[in-house]
Amino acid sequence: MGSPERPRRDRETVGLAPFWAIAQADLGSLFRSRITYGWLLAAVFIQVVRTLGSGAAVTSSVVPSGLSDLVYIWSLVLIGLAASSVSSEAGELADSIMSKSVTRLDYILAKFTSRVAYALVCFSVVTAVLVGLSLRLDVADYDAAGLAEAVLLVALTLVALTALGVGLSVALRNTVVAMVTLLVLWYAMTFFFPILGLGAISPGSVVGDLPSIVRGSWTAADWESVAGFLAVSAASTALASAYFHAKDI
Repeated sequence: MGSPERPRRDRETVGLAPFWAIAQADLGSLFRSRITYGWLLAAVFIQVVRTLGSGAAVTSSVVPSGLSDLVYIWSLVLIGLAASSVSSEAGELADSIMSKSVTRLDYILAKFTSRVAYALVCFSVVTAVLVGLSLRLDVADYDAAGLAEAVLLVALTLVALTALGVGLSVALRNTVVAMVTLLVLWYAMTFFFPILGLGAISPGSVVGDLPSIVRGSWTAADWESVAGFLAVSAASTALASAYFHAKDI
């Protein structure tokens, strides 16, 4: 006669395996994509050209300029990939994703994890090239802690963008609508949030503060930006997970 403890032990054995399997499969597919290598090569090339051709430019102008590209231009790639993460698979969810061993929470948290990990890995590659070359400039007017803080602040900005994208991909069934909505929201945050008193979570305000942060000037407003982007990421994850758990698929 089977022990009543057996089903519980089986569930414990499964544990996080479905979550990690989905996250690894999704991350693997992203890094096998030609889009990834295309935009990474282009982004790295532009950073190399910018830094080597900067002449008398200084670190506090070259690094913020390179980071602003990631916020304003290369974020378009993240918008496309994040906003299509769930909605593009809507037709397959009922048949393949919701198996006995995979819960809705496994699936949606794996999507958030893989897309955020992808954004951070790509950001790290491009930023390593940018910062590594910038430190060799003749005029290195930077503070080491300030340089690290600037990089981390932009990383948090892109994490919030990615979390918003996955959240919209859950809420909106149409991939194109999710992408356009996120695109409009991102640039609305950049230009209109400072007017509304929400400059702390405005990508434009963050980019504008980067030169002074690189030189070592970290203010209370920058802490507000950190808290704001963390809150946006956490809220997007929590709300999207709750909605996905309850929605009809």
